[in-house]
Amino acid sequence: MIATGRPMTRFLAPALMTALLASGCAATPMRSASDTPALAAYFDCVRQGGGVAISAHRAQSVVDHPENSVAAIEATGRAIPGAILEIDAALTRDGRLILMHDETMDRTSTVTGRVADLTFAEVRGARLEATNGDVTDAPPPTLREALNAAGRVGAIASIDLKPADEAATMALARAVIAEVRAAGAGDRVILITYSPETARAVAALAPEMMISAGLNDVAGLQGLSAPQILAWTGTREARPALWRALAEAGVEAQFGTLGAPGRRLDDQYAADGDPSEYRDLFDQGAVVIATDAPLVVKSVLAAEVALAARCPR
Repeated sequence: MIATGRPMTRFLAPALMTALLASGCAATPMRSASDTPALAAYFDCVRQGGGVAISAHRAQSVVDHPENSVAAIEATGRAIPGAILEIDAALTRDGRLILMHDETMDRTSTVTGRVADLTFAEVRGARLEATNGDVTDAPPPTLREALNAAGRVGAIASIDLKPADEAATMALARAVIAEVRAAGAGDRVILITYSPETARAVAALAPEMMISAGLNDVAGLQGLSAPQILAWTGTREARPALWRALAEAGVEAQFGTLGAPGRRLDDQYAADGDPSEYRDLFDQGAVVIATDAPLVVKSVLAAEVALAARCPR
C-alpha cells in the first residue's frame, strides 16, 4: 500500500496496468479455479487493475423501463459494459420464480395482492408499470427470462434473496440456486444475503456462485471463503479503512448510493450538478458502486468502467 492508503494498482503506470489485465491481474496470487466461483478471478482483476463495477438497482437505468423487467435488463446491460444488474426474485403460490421487488404487486403492476398468494398465471396476467407511470405490455418476467436477458447483454445478475424468516429465505435461495444451475448461469450470478447465518448457508449450498454478504469488519469473514465473497458495506458513508482491510484480505468492497428518493446519496450527489463524489468513493477503495443512477456513475468513472470491461469473464 502507498502513503494515501489507496490500493496501489490504482496508481500504476498505464503500461503496467495493461500488463496486469493481460495476465489476469496477477498482482497477488490468483484464486484456484477448482475451488472458487468463476467470477472470483473477474472481480480480482477489477480490483487489482484499477477498474470499477456498477450495480444497477433493480436493473434500471431510465424511468420509462419498469424495474425488474427484461427491457430494463437489456437496456442497462447494453449501456454499461460489464454491468451488474440487481434483480429481486420471488416465489408465486405455486412455486414459480418471478421478479418482483415488493411483497405485493400493487406498486409496479396492474395486479394487486401478495406475490406469495397469487398463482404464476395470475402474476403473468399483470402488466408492468414503468417508474414514469406508463403501463407496458410486459408481464413480470420469470427468473429464467431475466437470466437469459442478462446473458444476451453480457451482464452479471445479482439476485436479491429478500429477507423474510430464515426458513422462507432459505426456501427461496434453494429455488433460485436450482434455477440458476438449470440455466447454466452460475458463472455470471451473485446471490445477495442479509445475515451472516444466511451468507454461510447459501455459500455452502452454491460454492460455484459469488455471494454478497454484509460485513462490518474482516472478522465477519469467519466461516466464509473470502474468494467467494463480495462485501456489502452499507449506504450511509464511505468506509475507506474497512475497504482497505477487505482488499488486503482479497475481498471486493461494495457500497450503495441507492435508497429512498430524496434521502439516497445519489440524490445528494446530484444536488449541486457535480456528482464527482462517485470518484471519491472509487479513490477510497470501493470496487462496486450500487446505485439508482448507473448512467451518472458511468459518466463520472467512464475510464474505470472500461478497464473493468477488459477483465476476462
